[in-house]
Amino acid sequence: MSSEILKVVVLIILILSMPAGLIAVVLGLPGTWLILITSALYSWLTGFAVITYQMLLILFVLAVAAEVLEFWSGLWGARRYGGSKKAMLGTLIGGLIGAIALSPMIFGFGTIVGAFFGAFVGGFVVTYLEQRKMSQAVRVGWGGLLGRVFAMVFKGAAVVTMIGLDVWAIFFAQAT
Repeated sequence: MSSEILKVVVLIILILSMPAGLIAVVLGLPGTWLILITSALYSWLTGFAVITYQMLLILFVLAVAAEVLEFWSGLWGARRYGGSKKAMLGTLIGGLIGAIALSPMIFGFGTIVGAFFGAFVGGFVVTYLEQRKMSQAVRVGWGGLLGRVFAMVFKGAAVVTMIGLDVWAIFFAQAT
């Protein structure tokens, strides 16, 4: 396969990875890495002329920030609303179990519902077992759920930004 054909094929894969990455994030999957990897491959094939080293660094920072924030936000939410370290762990484990358990349901959106519901239940159960106070358990569960919602919004914004940067680099930056 010639070099130009390979570049076109990888460009098509990159363009297809953009909506796929966004859908993956909505489903709670690492769509940021899909976009980053295909961007890096296209960048490498074009000699870093289209998507530059600097652009790849920005994409990498966005991907890492989105993943780290997603991980810590549920924990932060539980803690912010009065949860203990055990409740934070309950929020994390509950979110993971919920996402896995419900992922085959609701046309794939069960992952989202499961992550939110699981984060709530994990924080709630651990806090209730520790303190035997329903109101505090609900508050901590709610904090874990809000943290997950914040994470999804931030991660979605990061992916949209990554897509925008790629589109700009591919279609507009060379024209200037």
